[in-house]
Amino acid sequence: MKEKLNYAEFVEICRGDEKLTLTRKQREVVGESRRIFEDIVRADPQRPYYGINTGVGALLNRRVSDSRMREFQENLIMSHCSGVGPAVEKEIAKGMMLHMILNLKKDCSLIRPSTLDLLVEMFNRDIIPAVPRKGSLGASGDLAPQAHVALALIGKGKICRGDGGKPLSSRSVLKEHGLQPAELEMGEAIALLNGTSLMTSYLAFLVFHAGIVVETADVAGALTRDILGSDAQSIDEQLHSLRPHPGQVATALRLRDLQKHGQGERKAGSLQDAYSLRCIPQVHGAFREVLARAREVVNTEINSFCGNPLISSRDGQPTIIHGSGNFHGQVLAQTADSLSCALCSLAGISERRIERLLNHEYSGLPPFLAKKDGLNTGLMLAQYTAAALVSENKTLAHPASVDSIPVSAGQEDFVSMGGWATRKAWEILKNTEYVIAIELLCASQVSDPKADRVLSEEIERTYQIVHRGEVIRR
Repeated sequence: MKEKLNYAEFVEICRGDEKLTLTRKQREVVGESRRIFEDIVRADPQRPYYGINTGVGALLNRRVSDSRMREFQENLIMSHCSGVGPAVEKEIAKGMMLHMILNLKKDCSLIRPSTLDLLVEMFNRDIIPAVPRKGSLGASGDLAPQAHVALALIGKGKICRGDGGKPLSSRSVLKEHGLQPAELEMGEAIALLNGTSLMTSYLAFLVFHAGIVVETADVAGALTRDILGSDAQSIDEQLHSLRPHPGQVATALRLRDLQKHGQGERKAGSLQDAYSLRCIPQVHGAFREVLARAREVVNTEINSFCGNPLISSRDGQPTIIHGSGNFHGQVLAQTADSLSCALCSLAGISERRIERLLNHEYSGLPPFLAKKDGLNTGLMLAQYTAAALVSENKTLAHPASVDSIPVSAGQEDFVSMGGWATRKAWEILKNTEYVIAIELLCASQVSDPKADRVLSEEIERTYQIVHRGEVIRR
């Protein structure tokens, strides 16, 4: 297994057939870390260690006896399984497992090799826990979501079914595969619970598809510009060299490449194009700037250790640090919120281009691109859908990262709300993909007017083409 992954590799592993294999060195590192941890605790058994021999949160001063240590592991996991609502998509849950594995294989982890081996084996055999999508504050990491993964690991949780049916008992699925549920020992429950796996998984998939959607939006914008006869001056290289924001310059270059075979005829009497046509480099370019930063953030997070407690070495002396805040998701929440706002603009400018294609006063084309004006309604309602989605995006884009509700009797007094920030950004992305799909659908009908039909089916098919990146691979 590679030591480091980028977001694209992360997504590819979750969606592909690649099997994870811990190298001999990686297993030795995990085993050595565990041995050091046990030696430290054994050397001073009366010393309190957070979440190891004490309660958690506001209960951190309550001691747990050695005789009840295994019971404490299961209690801790079960008590944290407070998630509600439908399960996250299977690929997001698989991404959670991958990020947990990447965290736990590091030399600061408390996990035992045998427990990590089982998590890897579940990943490889596509035994993916059903994880409720709501309930994470994104502060002590994604406590509730990771607890549901851990619950499946110990044979008390649920496993996703490939057909989308009712989840199965994890104990029964593990048994079918000849696997035994994990019997956790001291420190393993807290190691499994703390981390940013849900936020990281969502953000990795979000960044991956955001790159596809902006490239597809360029194609849609170039088609619309061609159809409406936009002025080539607005994408001129010299013009953009005067304001050389990298995203803007890159977008203008791409539009020039997409439109290199010529521009359409400018509408008579129009001195300037509308902003939705001439400012594509500025708007799509601004999105690219936000996306570039998001890629940096998620690549860093994928390869970081986000747990608490952890093993560290100070002056050559191993010690347990139980005050780490590396599980706090503020950077992920703010990044997701930035992407949400940028996606709103990408969808919003596309909807305005849809309006210009369908409004014959602007386009000079048949109203709503209908085959027979009056008898056919054409694509009038396609814009309604785009407008509804754009409006929904605006509501969803209210930043989650500016909110905080103190929990655990004030011990966890400032939280990131990163679980919600990333989850709603994922929803905004899908809405944006639908809007871009509608623009492509409208642009394609200009040269091939069709009779009225059920639009939702055609929009859905076009959406799938956009989501899979098929437009930019042609």
